Amino acid sequence: NKTPKNSALSPTIQAMGLRRLFPDGKTTTSKDSVLWIGEIAPHEYGRTYSVKLRYKQDGMPRVWVKNPDLKKLAGDRRLPHVYNQKTQELCLYLPGCGFWNSEKLIASSIMEWARLWFYYFEIWLVTNVWHGHGEHPHVD
Repeated sequence: NKTPKNSALSPTIQAMGLRRLFPDGKTTTSKDSVLWIGEIAPHEYGRTYSVKLRYKQDGMPRVWVKNPDLKKLAGDRRLPHVYNQKTQELCLYLPGCGFWNSEKLIASSIMEWARLWFYYFEIWLVTNVWHGHGEHPHVD
């Protein structure tokens, strides 16, 4: 069930949403993509994570953790819910299942899911149990 192109939010609209809801980050756009670099904390007492979000129109938003190094925090454990252990690209939703589409504002969906991911990650660091829902990606 594909979204018609005319109902997709443009990179400019996506950038405006990011600037409004995450004003401390740096947002840049081109005619077909948006890039946001900034910090997210899962709650007021949580650690701050530096992230990079890239969205190319007609693609999927992608989010990487730049700092701190999640692998160092995890010790000898494999990171849960990431697409790639090395690049630390977060798995925020199951592609193709309808949770996200190009009609949705990235700032109020993907970015909030990233915040929730960090919340679950901090619990996982202590308990070794991933309390978030979803399927773990089987990629490296």
